[in-house]
Amino acid sequence: MRVVRPLLRFGSLRTRLATLYATLFAVALIGVAAIAHLVIVRNAQTSVIAELTASGTVYDRIWALREASLKGAADVVARDFGFRSAVASGDGSTIASALDSLRVRAAVPLAMMVDPNGVVTGANGALAKAAAGVPFAIPDGQNDAVVVVDGRVFRLVLSPILAPTEIGWIVLAVPLDGVEMRNLERLSAIPLIATMLRRTDDGSWTSIDGTLRPEPALDRLVDAPRGARTPAVLDQADGGALALAKPLAGIGKRAEAALLIRYPYAAALAPYRPLELGIGAAGLVGLLLVVVGSRRLARSIARPIAALDKAARLVEEGAHAEVEVVGRDEIGRLAASFNRMATGIAEREQRIADLAFNDTLTGLPNRVSLRETLEQLMARSARTGADRHGGVAVLCLDLDRFKAVNDTLGHGVGDGLLRQIGDLLPTMAPDGYIARLSADEFAIVLAEPAPDRPRALAQAILDALATPLVVGEHPITIGVSIGIAVGPGDGADADTLLKSAGLALYRAKTDGRGVLRFFEQALDEAARKRRELELDLREAVSQGQFTLAFQPIFDLKADRIGGFEALLRWHHPTRGWLSPTEFIPIAEETGLIVPIGEWVMREACRTATRWPGHVRIAVNVSALQFRSPGFQSVVLQALAASALEPRRLEVEITESVFLDGEGPVVALLHRLRAMGVRIALDDFGTGYSSLSYLRSFPFDKIKIDRSFVIPVAEDKSAAAIVQAIIDLAAALNTDTTAEGVETEAQLAALRAQGCGTIQGYLFSRPVDAAAAMAQIAQPMRAVA
Repeated sequence: MRVVRPLLRFGSLRTRLATLYATLFAVALIGVAAIAHLVIVRNAQTSVIAELTASGTVYDRIWALREASLKGAADVVARDFGFRSAVASGDGSTIASALDSLRVRAAVPLAMMVDPNGVVTGANGALAKAAAGVPFAIPDGQNDAVVVVDGRVFRLVLSPILAPTEIGWIVLAVPLDGVEMRNLERLSAIPLIATMLRRTDDGSWTSIDGTLRPEPALDRLVDAPRGARTPAVLDQADGGALALAKPLAGIGKRAEAALLIRYPYAAALAPYRPLELGIGAAGLVGLLLVVVGSRRLARSIARPIAALDKAARLVEEGAHAEVEVVGRDEIGRLAASFNRMATGIAEREQRIADLAFNDTLTGLPNRVSLRETLEQLMARSARTGADRHGGVAVLCLDLDRFKAVNDTLGHGVGDGLLRQIGDLLPTMAPDGYIARLSADEFAIVLAEPAPDRPRALAQAILDALATPLVVGEHPITIGVSIGIAVGPGDGADADTLLKSAGLALYRAKTDGRGVLRFFEQALDEAARKRRELELDLREAVSQGQFTLAFQPIFDLKADRIGGFEALLRWHHPTRGWLSPTEFIPIAEETGLIVPIGEWVMREACRTATRWPGHVRIAVNVSALQFRSPGFQSVVLQALAASALEPRRLEVEITESVFLDGEGPVVALLHRLRAMGVRIALDDFGTGYSSLSYLRSFPFDKIKIDRSFVIPVAEDKSAAAIVQAIIDLAAALNTDTTAEGVETEAQLAALRAQGCGTIQGYLFSRPVDAAAAMAQIAQPMRAVA
């Protein structure tokens, strides 16, 4: 017995319990810290908002006082009699001297005068150009304006020169730069940051010193309506901050500059840092105490659990183990339950293996077991070189009429039949590995068989199942089809060999059932071509590559065309015209016949609306399409969309529609008849119970199969059969159509026997819609 490794320290229940308690405490501590932090932040935010609001009010007062101070200094000069005389007379030197003196007294960088013509004295350049338009642009009563010149912001304060009317204006220019901002910051009781903003060409805001990056929050803060300007949060590269913006009046309706004052969160929260550190330190101490206490508590709980864990590892490794049951608490009851579980595990594992690898009905291995065994046999054959002497052979068997047994005698009898076959095959192939693959499919694997052993065994099975098997009181003749593949020639691995045997079985079933077939490479090639054709068929359905051809049905009594049969045609993009015998079987196997049939029904009805009222259209309907839900609705929608009279539509069915039950089929036929649609029984005489179907439903027309029509002129027995069918139809008041009429002699014989309508190459091959219309316009005549 292998030594069991001890429990990992961090995987033990003791550590997990301790970790759980510590985690819960940590989560609670984090929650408390988070709430405390939110409270602190909220308080700090409220305090900052109050400070910002107060500072904004102070800035507003300082701004107004500064304006009054500058305007007062300018008013002194503007009202001086000598200065006004100089302005009136155009004495430039006196004006310049006065402006220079004013600039010094007012402590401003620039003082200038603007005359009524917009000529500036005392300055030049872009600022002078901007100042020249200010007196004419600002509203009445406004004495200052903020302008942006070459990326710099200037405050311009105006004082009119009256003599007694306005003969000019004194303009003082103050740059709102970093120096001015620092002066404003020093006026606040808290460490605020003042920044001058300007509007960019795209309408957004940016700082003139480049310290702030443009962001939508900054734009919303500055452009907020006057009554809604409150502090808001800005998230800049230097950290988050609460900010308040004050747009500065300019010369237009929209401010081009604004003052932004900010209070960084870091500065607001700095006084609370010691409190937060104290809460964190207390939490860490509490967490340490919880970890120590929870580990001591968990140690007493985890010991019996650790014993159970060790025993479970032993059981996991395949050994039997039990634990000591101590006490009658939950742990003790768990230990007793574990002991009972360990005792039953081996039995359950055996049962699970049986279910996973064996068929419950017959007791034979299933597909999974067969595949594993086949892989092992092929690997051993490859190692020993046995493949040169026969390799591995696979026989796939499929019961031919098993579904009919279930449908007629019940599933109980069907299960009994499968059990009998499951008992029979091992007696016939004692050297084989036999498995049940699906409901009625079995397989036999022969390892290194003699050259003729697969064929001989298959023939023996065919002979054995050709005789009736008695299940209960029921003698059953079942029959079987067998496909054989021999590896490695037919497949170098298990999957390929099984696929090859399956293809051979498919060939055996298509060749008439009850036969054996060996795999040939052509079968694989045919399967690939069939798959390619299936893919192309799906594409043809989606892209509408189908057309209809129409073969006339000649009315011998009226001596004119009485209708056309719609025939499906497919022009493949690369293969050209394909015969319906190539793609119709694939369409029926894949279910594509249903959407194809719906299109045929709609297109045929639409085409027939252009024909005279006596010309009908006949549409073949496959058994799969007929049994599909909603077929009646398909017919109704086709008639409604085309406005075709129901009496002009003829639905042709074969006896195969009755194979899954006569009752539902007859009910649907009566519903179609009630709509006015005619029903024709196609290929009459080729089935095994046609007369019973004629008794169940009164068909409007019986189509005599071409196998009776072709020899009708030379073979008396064929003529007698045709005459009997025509007489039977006349007794049932049913029309008849003879298919495959190709010679005048056949036409004469059918006319003499009283056949109503004929169809065949004697009159016309299938033609397109235009040619069909031409045939109606120039009707053919029967000469015989």
